[in-house]
Amino acid sequence: MEGNKLDISGKTSSDPPPSSYKPIPEKDMEDDALSRPKSLVKVKTSSEADGADEKMLPHDKPAEIICNEKSPQNGDAKLDIMEEKSAFVGLTKEELMKYANDPFWVRLRWFLFITFWALWVTMLIGAVLIIYAAPKCDPPPPRTWWQKGPLTNLKEPTLENVKHLDKNIKGVIITWPHDIYGYLDNISIIQAISAVKNQGSNVIIELDPTTSNVWFNRSEKKDPEFIDYYIWKEGSNNARDGSTSPPNNWVSQKNVSAWKYSETRNEYYYSPFDKPHLNFRNKAVLQQFTNVIQKFLALNASGVSIHNAAYLLVDSNFENEDTINPHSTVGHTQYPFYKHTKTHNLPEIGSLFKELRSFIRNKTENGPLLVAESLGKVESYKVNESLMVDMPLNSNVFSKTTISVNETVNSLNYTFNIDNIEWPLWQATSSGYPRDVLNIVTYLLPGAPLINFNETVDSDLLKIRESPSIMRGICGVYGLQNNTVLAFFRVTPGSPGVFVAFNPTNQTSVIDIPSEIPPLAKLEEVTVRYFSQNYNETAFMDVGVKRGARSVPVTAKSAIVLEYVPKREE
Repeated sequence: MEGNKLDISGKTSSDPPPSSYKPIPEKDMEDDALSRPKSLVKVKTSSEADGADEKMLPHDKPAEIICNEKSPQNGDAKLDIMEEKSAFVGLTKEELMKYANDPFWVRLRWFLFITFWALWVTMLIGAVLIIYAAPKCDPPPPRTWWQKGPLTNLKEPTLENVKHLDKNIKGVIITWPHDIYGYLDNISIIQAISAVKNQGSNVIIELDPTTSNVWFNRSEKKDPEFIDYYIWKEGSNNARDGSTSPPNNWVSQKNVSAWKYSETRNEYYYSPFDKPHLNFRNKAVLQQFTNVIQKFLALNASGVSIHNAAYLLVDSNFENEDTINPHSTVGHTQYPFYKHTKTHNLPEIGSLFKELRSFIRNKTENGPLLVAESLGKVESYKVNESLMVDMPLNSNVFSKTTISVNETVNSLNYTFNIDNIEWPLWQATSSGYPRDVLNIVTYLLPGAPLINFNETVDSDLLKIRESPSIMRGICGVYGLQNNTVLAFFRVTPGSPGVFVAFNPTNQTSVIDIPSEIPPLAKLEEVTVRYFSQNYNETAFMDVGVKRGARSVPVTAKSAIVLEYVPKREE
């Protein structure tokens, strides 16, 4: 039966016939294209098919047509239509020129131009004012004449001795040996003071203000004006015999009671130096002393040094001194038996010195107030942590016949870092070393040297001392080569550093500066600047020649001065 006839195509005759390809007339395609909106057409080939046979173009935007070479159907090309955004072209030159001379835009341009430059000038002026008004970093004040030094102590102030003073000595300390509250009638000393001044140096007058007999008789008779000029105290009554004894256990350095009895006043007066001791808690006494200072300043003195300063004040409650050791074999009348905290270096001395120094500063060109002896208790001379004594004397560090490097380093570090003494007065009296060796150390440490009056100042050493690193530089003190060499460096920004090595032993030592001194770890070479007369290492005896810093010989009991260029930290 034809209805059940098998077709060779694999389908029964009842299947619908396959659709046939019917070409679209070209005219219809042209009409369809004309009916669509105009668009920008770009033709590209693509190697990917998206499975879509057709894509309708939107009617409101340009289109992009991509031609696909690999069509899935009958080798036909596939067209992909994509959208493309239009770009803003801007105004043409002719359109812009319409606004060039428009009054509104002209005024706007001038307004912006003037505003810009006005703001720029304002910012410039503001920057200048900020720089001008900013707090200035003032340079440190220059060292005074007494800080520069050297200073000397003229024990016998005669015209002949003044003639032998070195011209480079900045200050001469002259002691007034008489009662300073009496008449200033020692003509030879007054002439010596004037001669020192005329020679170009300055005079520091040394005075002992603690004792005087000038007003004692009137004070003893209880003259109301002078009744408290001295330290008076009633004695202790003895119950057995009715006699009196000294008010307390204060003793003098002569191992006797520091009190003496007055039959006239029937009281004891304090006399630790066999003379009536003035009461510096009385403002009238302080005024008398400032009057004396004024007289000496009028005689060409430029500063004051106070002798026996530690004994100026005593305990106002007159309490007994504490004993050092109650079981000591030293007798109760012996001076070493007591601590002397009631009669020596009392805390109020700092305030007293503050008044005196202010007075001297106002009457001189920044003249100094010194103390003739080493300060036993530095804290007593401070007010609000500021030391009221200029250049405290240090006569202990370089006084021993044999100098220990370890002890010296500890002592120097204690002076600078514990006592916070910035600029001491160094007095080297050791007889175990050449004088020029001691001078090298004391000239170049922070402070000023106190030299013998007949010494000649070495101009080369003085030139090194006047360098910025010595006058203003920091100081680092070290013991090198197992404490056989005392070494220190001085350095300040912008100037070459100065390195000093002193060997107090009897053997030559070779020091390695970079390896033993951490702040100089990058140092490679040094320049020889100065050495003592007994220095005998030939390789380092050429002044101005550079040498390696890792092998510097320092011969026995000699000193050498080297210069170096500080290395900046990376």
